[in-house]
Amino acid sequence: MCAALKVTRQGCYAWRRRPPSAHDLRDAELAAKISEIYGASRGNYGAPKVFAELKRAGDRTSRKRVARLMRDNGMVGTTRGRARRPKGAAKPAAPQANAAPDLVKRGFSADGPNRAWFAGIAYVRTHRGWPCLAVPWTYGRG
Repeated sequence: MCAALKVTRQGCYAWRRRPPSAHDLRDAELAAKISEIYGASRGNYGAPKVFAELKRAGDRTSRKRVARLMRDNGMVGTTRGRARRPKGAAKPAAPQANAAPDLVKRGFSADGPNRAWFAGIAYVRTHRGWPCLAVPWTYGRG
């Protein structure tokens, strides 16, 4: 096996007897703290928030190191779903066989109040999704 790995037998035995490095010891210490923070967040925190908690506690490390240790220990933060745009908003609608008749015949003028009714529909982006806002109004003076 030493020949396949291109190492000497003495080097392999020396490596096995060598104590863990300071970096490995610090990684083990950080992994324990990360696991504690991750457990306290009920598995929700990802590397940026765990890093912020460590920084607040006074531990000096990097976000990439926290991410590596979390990845190595199988810890994954929860991601929120991205708000999606409503389907079909970008493409013009295809003509439908049983579409509503055009009662105003594309004439957007009225000879008095309450003669022609119109409605506007808009999708408003919120933290909870894309609710539809529909507003009716009349056209004409009065």
